[in-house]
Amino acid sequence: MATTDPKNITDEAQLEPTIRGPPWLGPEPASEGNTAFFYGTLMHPNILRRVITHEGAELEVAAAILFDHTRFHVKYCDYPAVISSDIASQVISNGTLADDDKAVRGVAVKGLTSKDIELLDVFEGDEYSRDEVSCAPITEFKRLSAVDTQQLLAKSGTLPSPSSAIVPTFVYKWKAPITRLSSNIWNYDRFLEEKVWRWLDREPTVEEQQQDMTQQRVDMQGIIVAPQGGEGSILPASEEGKLENTAFGHSMKKYFGFAPEYVNLNCGSFGGVAKPVTEYCDVLASRAEARPDRFFRFEYIPLLAETRQRVAEMIGADTDEVVIMQNATHAINTILHNFEWQEGDILVGFSTSYYAVARTLDYFTERGSVHPTLSTMPLRFPSSHAEILKQFREHLQGLPNKAGRKVVVVIDAIVSNPGVTLPWEEMVKICKEENAWSIVDAAHGLDPMIKESRLSTFAKASPTSGQPTATNGFTLSEVVASFMFLAGLHPITPVLDIFETSPYTRNHHLIRTSFPTSWGYVSPPAVQPFHKIFDWTGTNDLVPLLSIIPALDFRQSIGGEQKIMDYNNKIAKEGGERMAEILGTEVMDHNGELLNAMVNVRLPLDVTPNGLLWDHLNLSQAMMQQLLYDHDCFVAAFIHDEKWWVRASAQIWTEISDFEYVAKVLKQICQERQN
Repeated sequence: MATTDPKNITDEAQLEPTIRGPPWLGPEPASEGNTAFFYGTLMHPNILRRVITHEGAELEVAAAILFDHTRFHVKYCDYPAVISSDIASQVISNGTLADDDKAVRGVAVKGLTSKDIELLDVFEGDEYSRDEVSCAPITEFKRLSAVDTQQLLAKSGTLPSPSSAIVPTFVYKWKAPITRLSSNIWNYDRFLEEKVWRWLDREPTVEEQQQDMTQQRVDMQGIIVAPQGGEGSILPASEEGKLENTAFGHSMKKYFGFAPEYVNLNCGSFGGVAKPVTEYCDVLASRAEARPDRFFRFEYIPLLAETRQRVAEMIGADTDEVVIMQNATHAINTILHNFEWQEGDILVGFSTSYYAVARTLDYFTERGSVHPTLSTMPLRFPSSHAEILKQFREHLQGLPNKAGRKVVVVIDAIVSNPGVTLPWEEMVKICKEENAWSIVDAAHGLDPMIKESRLSTFAKASPTSGQPTATNGFTLSEVVASFMFLAGLHPITPVLDIFETSPYTRNHHLIRTSFPTSWGYVSPPAVQPFHKIFDWTGTNDLVPLLSIIPALDFRQSIGGEQKIMDYNNKIAKEGGERMAEILGTEVMDHNGELLNAMVNVRLPLDVTPNGLLWDHLNLSQAMMQQLLYDHDCFVAAFIHDEKWWVRASAQIWTEISDFEYVAKVLKQICQERQN
């Protein structure tokens, strides 16, 4: 007898692959003659045909009622969900249902094959299960090709008795969390008026666009993602619909995708994408997928130009001085790759430089036979800005002074760990005075700079001879961003999108190529317009790069940059002090000079004397896992100046109670570790 042990197969038949049926969402259907009850988008005959991939000439359809069920909107989606009426009270706000809402009007379709059901299962996906129920037809079954679903449903104005003749059928019932359901009852007529164009592979009419915009204003509570010829923008529904008066704190969580219980005090590493921005990107991605060549060849560049224009307006630059990049690391590498390095050149970094940038400096000082040398300036906190500036000038003055050499300094506007603000403007001035180039890596720095109107006056701090400088900041969009000033090459990162800008065109010649080199490069003596070097740097998902538009609109709709930063700094300061009180320790910054919506608090945990770096990393990893998996929260822990610290980030969705909760968790963890 043949064995199933793969080591002992003797029957050649066992070498044939096992054929398994599809992963059914419900009971395995008959090969033909199946009946299904549809209550949402599939009530439209053309959408049903697209899903089952044939005309449905053999199908019959009748208007029907599904009793003891309720149909709700799925939040932020065009389609509905059906659940049993006995649990519907958990969805609606007042807890009671009208009798009419305990019955779902839809269509029963007879004659579906098992292949049709397989395709329908794939279409519905894992949010639904296919259950066996009974529905009550209220019209005669007719051929699908001759039926208008709207006319059928118009005949279902009066509910029949639940004891009417019933038909066994399949129905796709909602099995995902009911928290994803809106309390609104889904309406087929409204779907036809406002949404159906999205499902039929055609452009919307002007009326459909306007209706879609109106409804999205309601759905997004005053924030709307409006597809206009496939593009999108976020607009306030009305002056009353703006969110300026909305209190920041936990009430803002509804605009983000965080798990309800998750306490996020680490938006300094990974921020949150606002739901209106996600909606915008979904619309744009669908547009790109629908007609890829049209989007990439003709429509992407105008959208990119619009994005550059919005950034330029924000920072006071010309549109042609702004270009988009993938992330801040790309921006720094782009700058450094465009320098022509000579023997004797010096790269200056700091002991607190962002790790990816620090590794980049290592690479440039190790590659090739001719490369710069690396000089690292140590920084220990707490330190005042005056102390840092004095130490910085002395460090530059102490470098070897060789004729023809250049010194390039990479400055953090805001240090990653610890999360402190450096006096970067004064440091740029010192670079000019000491004849050094400056590259400002200002991750997280865009918001405070805008708040204090420092970007518009940046040129005053920038060297006149062409120094590179760079910056970064948060925008609640889908990519981290960065831009370069070539008066000082200036990368700025607004959470999740990267742009670069040069306010002085006289320095555009410094940047000859993108990183990596791509379509925009031209050989000398030809000169390429600055922004064209970066318009197309290879095939990527380009949609996230364009999310800066809705992100800026969202920020404006909730009150603007100053309101955001005022709140974040206030919560960071008060939250840090409360954490220190609970932990019995101290904050790193006592006078607010280093504050930037992040606060550093010392942990009551000893650093092992002469401990190995590996031991510290292992302990840090263990603490991170406890925070994430045991307590559903996170805050960044690190060692600085032989002490354990945490860096807590404030954002518009955080409250003091979040800092208190994390502090209590940290106190417990530290007691366990110390013992």
